[in-house]
Amino acid sequence: MQKLNSKKPSSKVSQNICVVLPLPHPPSAWSMVNWYWGKICGIPFLLRNIFNLQRSGVESIIIYIDTKNVGLYNNICKENKITAKVTLETNVNKVIRATENFSTLILNGGAIHATQEIEFGMDFTNQSDGKLVHSIARKNMAETLDQIIIGNKVSLTQPSNNQELSINFLPGKNDSRINKPEDFLTQHKNLLNGSGLSNDSFMDKTITRFFSRQLTRLFLKTPLSPNMITILSLFIGLISAIFFLKGTYENNIIGACLLLLSAWIDCTDGEIARLKFSESKIGGKLDILCDNLVHFSVFFAIGMGLYQSTGNKNFLYFGALAVLGSLISFLILSSSIIDKKEKVSANTTDPKKNNTLTDNIANRDFIYFLFFMSLIGKLDIFICITALGSNIFAAFLTYSKIKSLLHAS
Repeated sequence: MQKLNSKKPSSKVSQNICVVLPLPHPPSAWSMVNWYWGKICGIPFLLRNIFNLQRSGVESIIIYIDTKNVGLYNNICKENKITAKVTLETNVNKVIRATENFSTLILNGGAIHATQEIEFGMDFTNQSDGKLVHSIARKNMAETLDQIIIGNKVSLTQPSNNQELSINFLPGKNDSRINKPEDFLTQHKNLLNGSGLSNDSFMDKTITRFFSRQLTRLFLKTPLSPNMITILSLFIGLISAIFFLKGTYENNIIGACLLLLSAWIDCTDGEIARLKFSESKIGGKLDILCDNLVHFSVFFAIGMGLYQSTGNKNFLYFGALAVLGSLISFLILSSSIIDKKEKVSANTTDPKKNNTLTDNIANRDFIYFLFFMSLIGKLDIFICITALGSNIFAAFLTYSKIKSLLHAS
């Protein structure tokens, strides 16, 4: 039995659950290492399941294969993002003995399992749903593992009522299984299409994500980190502000186009972070900060540009008011926006819930209105609406904050 030491102690919850991940034989032309270390959106197939298990709170994983594979073991050892205790086992009887005192979750290692699916399978208080999760009698565990290994269809006969329902089996959804080399590309596309957030606005879902996913496909082929992409988005956003600063119709169009590009790239950093399991609190804060720096710069630049093109000083005040209102709103809502993004990214929010006020203030839909107003040469109307709306909203937030503080005291 080959063991990889855990990098952190197991929680009480995970100590009561053991996960077994049997790996089916790859196609004859493929070695075990090449197949399970084949990358999907930049992350090896096997690691994708291990990371999703870790996100679900699992800290003890037994990987079951029927022959020793030093290459696979060495690759797992080299991966510093693995924090769970991982055991590579080739003897099915040892797997059974290691799990006999624990509730056990078996995952088909030939499929990609999402965190929601894993968490559902870890709930041993519910009966098998007969679709996603199946209960298996412990006496059939060895047969189940061996059938998965050789690629046969597992018999999903329900155990009788007098048997302990302590083993759950996740065969994997049909569209998440990898049986042939072409399936890697299919899963790449599936994951990319599902890389958005549950609180995305209508414009994000219909337009922004379409363009950002094309960019994500390109960035996945580069060594750029999500934070580096965030900085790139900031840089392009600030360049757009420079064009708005000039105040001419042509420069306003260029500035609006660059702002759209900046927003699409801004979506890309989060998509890549989620696809590569590289989200971080620092990255989330950097993303929110850079977003707002771009917005402040653009609002100020539009006001300055309109002043230079018209000579009307009122536009300077409108630009400054738009920045002031946006800044106050950001200072009040920044912590809740970051918390919300972390929860949504980790899929801990209910996707059926309507977007909250935090979601609405954090979205980037105004860029499309700005682009439209640039096309028709009406940025003066845009900056007036933004100055008025942002300060009304900031006043409302300030009132609500003071009211909540007084109520708490």
